[in-house]
Amino acid sequence: MKNELENNLNILISFRSIDEVSEECLKYIDILDLKDPDKGAIGSWEIKNLKKIISKFGNKIKISATLGDEDKVYKILNKLKLFDSLKLDYIKFGIFTNEIGQLTFLLNSIKKKRFKTELVPVIFIENNFLRNFIGENIKEFKKFGYNFLLLDTYSKDVGNIFQICSQQYLEILLNQASLNNISIGLAGKLNFSNISQLAELQPKIVGFRSAVCIDEDRRKELSVSKLKKLYYSIISAKRPAIQAAGA
Repeated sequence: MKNELENNLNILISFRSIDEVSEECLKYIDILDLKDPDKGAIGSWEIKNLKKIISKFGNKIKISATLGDEDKVYKILNKLKLFDSLKLDYIKFGIFTNEIGQLTFLLNSIKKKRFKTELVPVIFIENNFLRNFIGENIKEFKKFGYNFLLLDTYSKDVGNIFQICSQQYLEILLNQASLNNISIGLAGKLNFSNISQLAELQPKIVGFRSAVCIDEDRRKELSVSKLKKLYYSIISAKRPAIQAAGA
């Protein structure tokens, strides 16, 4: 699998600007995610700034970028074509439809383009149609060539992912994903109190922003000290899971 991640609980941290990204931060993350929270749930950076980060850090760490809050198929395709030329490791794009025909049309349109970069559909779990669809039909995404799915919240005011999805739903989903060789990422206003739940579920990727920001406000500056704390908390949570797997 392209860009396969060996272990679970890989830490994805979203950075809002060039000024936030530093060599120090890279020590505590697995995926450097470029996303502007001022431009929406998956707001995109300017292309010139994406290029600067990729040029500086592209050979040091895996880099993902968000496409922006686009819901028109032609706009998604145009931006995917542009982002596909940047040599990113992952491109995240949101799915906003609530109808099977529209979803199939979108995924089929993207598949025909044969993009080189690993594409990661972002499923906003407030969307009842999408939440139910992936719960019952996650194998459909494999048919369209996807190796990753990221579950996230669109509105950061509705609470985090564990307040919307039950632990049982997530357990079943991750099990079905594993059977279909799809890696799942969990995001959506995750915080330190969720680490034990994440350790139990063992998703491939865990995504954070607000938890490592000043005042836990995703639009405020990232705190390196909070990032360090998060890193070591997740490392500690990984150990029991590794020991259990080896038992």
